[in-house]
Amino acid sequence: MTERVSRWGGAVAAAAVLAATGAAAQRPVLLLAAAVPLVYVVYGSLSSVAAPESLAVTRHIEPTPVPPGYPVAVTLTVENEGSETLPDVRVVDAVPDELAVAEGSPRGAGALDPGESVEIEYTVPARRGEYRFGPPRVRLRSLGAGAVATVPASVAGDDLLDCQLAAEAPPLEEQGDRYVGTMSADDPGHGMEFHSTREYQPEDPADRIDWRHYAKRGELATVDYRKRLAATIVLVVDARPAARVVAGPGHPTAVELSAYAATHALSDLLAAGHEVGVAVVGDDGPGPAGLHWVPPGAGRDHRSRAERVFGRATETRFPEDIGHHQVGRLVQLAPPDAQIAFFSPLLDEGSRAAVERWRGAGYSCSVLSPDVLTDNTVSGQFAAVERRARLVGCQAAGARTVDWRRGTPLPVALSHAFAAADRLGSTPGPRAGGDD
Repeated sequence: MTERVSRWGGAVAAAAVLAATGAAAQRPVLLLAAAVPLVYVVYGSLSSVAAPESLAVTRHIEPTPVPPGYPVAVTLTVENEGSETLPDVRVVDAVPDELAVAEGSPRGAGALDPGESVEIEYTVPARRGEYRFGPPRVRLRSLGAGAVATVPASVAGDDLLDCQLAAEAPPLEEQGDRYVGTMSADDPGHGMEFHSTREYQPEDPADRIDWRHYAKRGELATVDYRKRLAATIVLVVDARPAARVVAGPGHPTAVELSAYAATHALSDLLAAGHEVGVAVVGDDGPGPAGLHWVPPGAGRDHRSRAERVFGRATETRFPEDIGHHQVGRLVQLAPPDAQIAFFSPLLDEGSRAAVERWRGAGYSCSVLSPDVLTDNTVSGQFAAVERRARLVGCQAAGARTVDWRRGTPLPVALSHAFAAADRLGSTPGPRAGGDD
């Protein structure tokens, strides 16, 4: 669509004033000066622009699929494949309303000679779901800027950003051991980590003989390793209203980040041979006390069922905080020897009270807390201080706490949350009951 733009009203007025003044004063110089703005008026009126069919638009989205919070780079390229110069090309990409531009700009402009292109680069933080980019808006202006053409641009390349809880963002697979749930016991036996040496027994296998000890002292000794045992872990995601906060417009909520971390912990723990249960507090589910609850288990179907529970936790929002009764009910549902891993931003006292209650009931606990607070305001700094105090409070209660800062790779955070220092059988004291 081409339209005329009235840009030279001031030039027409200037020409009229100069001509009238020159005629009244009988000054030929002023009459001649009046011709200068008239030249611009005529040039702008006669200039035109057409929407060339040779304008090629390509979009590239990398990476996708992607987990929540990961920066996604979008590159839009507009190339002049025709034989005529385009003096003024302006482009605005159609970013989905749910996403925010974190770096760069979806706008660009430039003059394009034949074969030249203008490239727009910007970054958006991913949120869970599928987001489809629309066709960008391309406008061409004539050399005199008196005509504007809006080009219906068809885009080649990518138009979909797919954000999944189970997606792996580079460089996840480059961060060492992905089996974050490898639990160790204090008892010696078969394994990978050195435990001790002892006197050789005739029934000991040859591959466990300490030959260096024999060469040094002439005595046979057997190497014992720390045994690897299967554990029962319950992954709990905090989906209460207090946890549904974001670091900024268009960013994922803390619930999305918690569910993302829990999903990868689930995958790695199951792959390591552990039995895993899942629960969501703060969401109205079909289980006991309104919980979304999947008892500890293993297998592909179990994993799919648990992932659906985490996915639902990111989609729903309930104004009433129903997590208190669910925390107490979880004490009755989790097996006595289970370890609880709590994924929460720790933005209210209810999250710390939950950890203290589970610890008081005799459960070993780990807390992985995604940091979604900003410290560029006084209120944000105060909230950050309160959150750090809750982390210290959970640690004082005997829980292993991990502050998952933005920019820290998830495997690093998970390896700390499920470190081997959380020995099996370390749960303290007798277990207490819980309330519905």
